[in-house]
Amino acid sequence: MMQVRLMGFVLSSIMLLALVPISSEAQDVPVPAGWEMGLVYDDGASEDDPFEIEEDETTIRFWIRNDNLVGDIEIALDYDSSSDATLAGEESVTVGSGSNDTFTLIISGMDVWNIAAGTVFEFEIDGELTSWGVTPFPVPISSQSIDGEIIVPMLHRWDVDIIEIEHPINAGTEFNLHVDFKNMGNTADSFTSATIEDDCPVLTVDDEPLQSMEGVTSQPGIVNTVSLVFDASSTHPTRKCEIEIQIRSTGVMNGGLGDSVNEDETDVHVEARPVGAQQDQDDANVGNDDGPQNQEEVTSNNFLAFPTLLTPMAILWAALMRAREE
Repeated sequence: MMQVRLMGFVLSSIMLLALVPISSEAQDVPVPAGWEMGLVYDDGASEDDPFEIEEDETTIRFWIRNDNLVGDIEIALDYDSSSDATLAGEESVTVGSGSNDTFTLIISGMDVWNIAAGTVFEFEIDGELTSWGVTPFPVPISSQSIDGEIIVPMLHRWDVDIIEIEHPINAGTEFNLHVDFKNMGNTADSFTSATIEDDCPVLTVDDEPLQSMEGVTSQPGIVNTVSLVFDASSTHPTRKCEIEIQIRSTGVMNGGLGDSVNEDETDVHVEARPVGAQQDQDDANVGNDDGPQNQEEVTSNNFLAFPTLLTPMAILWAALMRAREE
């Protein structure tokens, strides 16, 4: 008896459910066949290779493929990174049916010169399907994300700073010129091909201290000071001498990134020696004898001076004789 009642209850419930109308929202919604997204790598690179960060901005390319034969898809995009870089890209894109389109993410605002070479950051691109064809979805029905890495490259740069001499240099003297060399790159480096040039023909320099610094490895931010001894010849005229010091980064010479030439220049004012200061000592000496150097010349001069004494005496004698006669 109980079984008969239970069976009747089940049948009644099924009949009541069959009478309830099905709303349009409960009807089957067509589901897109699918879509994919991924990163674009240069020739020879793979997902295991980080993208190298460029100094100004770095472009990351990625693709989105619509596998549906009918109906465009609209994808909302979002970007994130473990760095403090600025990320810029399209917020929403449309991909046609059966198409594979490429888009770009721009990474900028990173001071790579002050970030150690080899530092790796992560980035992520999130995509959400928001519409298919002309049918918008109240919520995204599918989402995907792709991630990759960016790496800070080795950058090479040197700062050459010549300490200026603000006072004039006297000809016939030596002077020191102090030069600071600072590694401004983000990795260890040395310099080579150091040169010193000036536009004064009788100004010489001992460049051995500078040459000895070539090939010496310095860490980023380290300053090395070199003192160069210049010799301004005694015959040097009054002139402003332009001195230029130039070096080349070893890292750049070996194919690395950075500034190939680093240099600085300064002006040194050289004052000529006074007239007569260059006379040889032999010409300036008058001998060790106390007496005159040419006795005959002295005697002749004294003899020639005697008549000049007689003339006024004769005039005086004639005046006295005339006075007596009067």
